[in-house]
Amino acid sequence: MQRDDPAALLFATLRETYRFTIGVLLRLSLLLVLAVWIVPLSGAAAPAKPSLSNWTKAKHGKVLTPAKAPPPPAPAPAPPPPPAASAGSRGKSGSNGPAVAGKVAVFGFTGDGAARVQQVVVSTLRTRGLQVTTSLRPVDSAEQYREMAATLRLAAYIDGTVGADGSRGQATVHVRSGVIGRRIASLCFSGERSALATDVGNGLWPRTGPQLARLCAEAAKPRKSGRGPMRINAGTPIEPTARDDSDVPSHLRNTAKDRRKEDPFADEGT
Repeated sequence: MQRDDPAALLFATLRETYRFTIGVLLRLSLLLVLAVWIVPLSGAAAPAKPSLSNWTKAKHGKVLTPAKAPPPPAPAPAPPPPPAASAGSRGKSGSNGPAVAGKVAVFGFTGDGAARVQQVVVSTLRTRGLQVTTSLRPVDSAEQYREMAATLRLAAYIDGTVGADGSRGQATVHVRSGVIGRRIASLCFSGERSALATDVGNGLWPRTGPQLARLCAEAAKPRKSGRGPMRINAGTPIEPTARDDSDVPSHLRNTAKDRRKEDPFADEGT
């Protein structure tokens, strides 16, 4: 091929121009791809600059917003109610059945170990709701018991004796009505001396409860006075006697005629 051939020269020129154009386009495409890939990465990696408004909000939020107080502790659960006493335990303590309203008097017990038995009797009666007085003394007759019961509103009187025979003991409890003033029941308890007071406490109310409840109901009713009008025996009346005026001088004696003159109303009513 000759160098001065115009066709060859034109072909060579076009080929160089094509190469140059292709090279430029490739470079531009590569730069465009790099620009699209690098710019988002740099934008995502760069931290956002806080604005003044955002900083002000954050500052005031920290100052004005109070910290939340911890929730109050939960209230402690209420303790469970005590278990109800069984029928057997109620029978041993003598507290089974409804309470009784009334007032009774317990006299001093006599005998060896009487103070302990009397204390158990008083405690048992008070547990049942009765008012118990221990400051009274026995009187002599049923009428006096009735009068004292009516004055003090007593329903019954209780006294007792305690005895011992070796290791065995015996207690007798007497119940007297305040309405009629007479003894209506006597209860005997026997057993070991060390357990005698406990036996009395366990058996007193089951054996006397109905009677004491009845006596309290009777004592609450109005009582009729059994006394009549009071009469005073002044003795034998003195018989009137005629006045003996024999020792009076005759000039000082008054005749019937003279008495009429002195008493102008002597003839009235005759």
